[in-house]
Amino acid sequence: MSEKYQIIMDFIKDLSFEIPNTDAYISSIQDLDKYETKIDIKNKLLKNELYELNLKIQLQSPQHLSNRVHAELCIAIIFKILKENTDETEIKKMLLADIPNLYSKKITDIMTNLFQQSGFKEFKFKKNLDFIEFYENQKNTNPSN
Repeated sequence: MSEKYQIIMDFIKDLSFEIPNTDAYISSIQDLDKYETKIDIKNKLLKNELYELNLKIQLQSPQHLSNRVHAELCIAIIFKILKENTDETEIKKMLLADIPNLYSKKITDIMTNLFQQSGFKEFKFKKNLDFIEFYENQKNTNPSN
């Protein structure tokens, strides 16, 4: 457990997976390596000093593909900041890196299992999701953020 925050609970808030037709399945088998992983992180303050962090992952096909598979997962993480007077920079790192990083394996495992159970036996992510690395890269690219 972190000394800065306490995770109260987490749950799958939304899960969407669609193979619209056989042509989309066959096309996607050939083109799945062209799909990009998109990440979206949102948060909001709840009651009693609790926060809800929504960690969303989506596999997005290139626009030029007409037959596409849709896959999207959102995990809600409810947590509390333990340390009073936590500065804005620390909170930002918790929200964008530390807490999401705890869930990177879980979200990739769920998506991988979903694809493999849906007939994409060879599906795997191109690389591990490392939110701390993403955060550091963004911080170095945009020092004012």
